[in-house]
Amino acid sequence: MARVLISSLGTGDIKKDSDQDYKSTIYSIDGKEYPETLTAKVLIEHFFIEKVIFIGTNKSMWDNLYYSVDGSDEKYLDSLTSKKKLGVAIEDLTFLENQIDNFLGDVGSKVLLIDYGQNNQNEIWDNFEKLLEIKDLISDGDEIYLDITHGFRYMPILNLFLLEFISIFKAPTINIKGVYYGMFSDKISEIIDFKIFFDLLEWTKAVNMFKYNSNAQQLIELLSKDDNDDVAKIFTQFNNNLQLANMSSLWQFMKGASKKIKKLTDSDNKIIKLLSSDIINMTIRFDKEKQSNFQYELAVWLAENKNFALSYIALYEAIITKSCELKSYDINDYKQREDAKKSIGNDKWGQYFYTKHKDSLSEIRNSITHQSNDRKDMVKQDIDKLNVFIETFESYFRQ
Repeated sequence: MARVLISSLGTGDIKKDSDQDYKSTIYSIDGKEYPETLTAKVLIEHFFIEKVIFIGTNKSMWDNLYYSVDGSDEKYLDSLTSKKKLGVAIEDLTFLENQIDNFLGDVGSKVLLIDYGQNNQNEIWDNFEKLLEIKDLISDGDEIYLDITHGFRYMPILNLFLLEFISIFKAPTINIKGVYYGMFSDKISEIIDFKIFFDLLEWTKAVNMFKYNSNAQQLIELLSKDDNDDVAKIFTQFNNNLQLANMSSLWQFMKGASKKIKKLTDSDNKIIKLLSSDIINMTIRFDKEKQSNFQYELAVWLAENKNFALSYIALYEAIITKSCELKSYDINDYKQREDAKKSIGNDKWGQYFYTKHKDSLSEIRNSITHQSNDRKDMVKQDIDKLNVFIETFESYFRQ
């Protein structure tokens, strides 16, 4: 495991008669102050960085970088400076890479050259493909820090997309620790961490995965990382029971879960506070007094998430449970549930529910659960009919 910094290097001040250097300032981070020109140098010292990947063009300030990492070879420094006008080649930077390693007391630092000048769509995509090399420079367990302070024009945006891509491609084997930007000032220049917005994306994806894909696994992991173990356990239980289609246990669990989950509104985590209403509203949706109403709502939700097979199973069980409730039967007694199921065929709902009717809910449900091949050519029809069944039986659950 290594602490890896990814940082862009620009051209500095390229005005006439300029020495093309970044201005010195006092950077502030986590209550500590560092007199410096490069934000990367501050982050290296502050976070004990072990490896750096510098990104720049052939006209970036490689000479200034060499000098800032204690480069003492004046001949090499002059060479970088003299070549800067026409542009250095990647071979010219091998010695610089070695000096960065020496400065850090570790190995593996890298310099990447990207194209710059056309400023068009093709150039941006070509540069992004070049930067994908970074994913092969990162190992499992590495902690990644991104510095976007000195990136020119579109580079900070490109680096942000790159980091998001790498975090998905390499997840969960790497850890994004921070995304930093030095807010230059004539007095104190604060280094801002934008990682909270990356975290917001992760939380949003997790909540949407739960809301629209019936899967709470990513939400569970994020809650656990944030020390919300009690709430994480609630969603773990929900997830496990849902995957096993254990409707009875799900109902018992959800009856009290919404009250416990409301504690998220008191979280110190700004992201959780922002998204807590979405999470709470989902649990409130399933907090039903009657088990049949819970199972019906679950069927509706699963259909919305295109989890059609599980929706059919939930709706089928919901109708039987409702029949038990109407007849004051024990909803957990197998024999009484069978009697309640048979009785559905004697009322107006039988034509939609009962097995003996062609294309009934029971017939489709049985084909799903028993994995029969008799409806292989009617998949689209059965998917479309699910919403018909849901709408038809809505009034049944209002009795």
